[in-house]
Amino acid sequence: EMKLKKVDCQTVNKEVQSINVEYEMPQVKAVLKISYSLNARGFLVVQQELEADKEAKDMPDMFRFGQQWVLPESLSEITYYGRGPIENYIDRNFSQSLAVYHQKVADQYWPYVRPQESGNKTDVRYWTLTDKQGRGLSFLALDAPMECSALNYLPSDLDDGPEKAATQHHSGDLTPRPFTVLQVQARQFGVGGINSWGAWPRKEYRMPYQNYKFRYMVKPVK
Repeated sequence: EMKLKKVDCQTVNKEVQSINVEYEMPQVKAVLKISYSLNARGFLVVQQELEADKEAKDMPDMFRFGQQWVLPESLSEITYYGRGPIENYIDRNFSQSLAVYHQKVADQYWPYVRPQESGNKTDVRYWTLTDKQGRGLSFLALDAPMECSALNYLPSDLDDGPEKAATQHHSGDLTPRPFTVLQVQARQFGVGGINSWGAWPRKEYRMPYQNYKFRYMVKPVK
């Protein structure tokens, strides 16, 4: 749950306009600050900053820190510079080479027997989504490499909770959404499973409850 606390619009200079938004997140005892700075060339810089409550005890780890974009289905072509070509995670990426890859959104989901998180890429420098005519958006890491994925499914489609409802119980039961769901994030929780999928990730691959900051740029592509 997020409660809007404050919105502030600023003119940074003659070419840059900025919108600063602050949310209260009472369930996780944190404050989330997001700024959107747009210049005259159509470049958008997004900055997220999570302020954790220093007094909060026994808060669970986070799954990811970043943003979800729901984009037109026509943005179906991917070009990215990062690790690939197959999906990889912070504790499962040494086998994947750093290079430029050209892929399709429709091919990103791996049909595990049970629907689950899929298609993530690590060490991403830029991630571009376009239509077949080459028009779309490019997302660029600014301070450090980021992680990205693009699927035709919402996260809720791939995880129906701990009870595992009968609907969409297998990957063959999934129905692709008529849009593209982009995850652009500073980091995601590791896969773990070093003892045949029973163990959590090692400490360095988790995301403890603490302050986080993430910054990236969005550019139009013609």
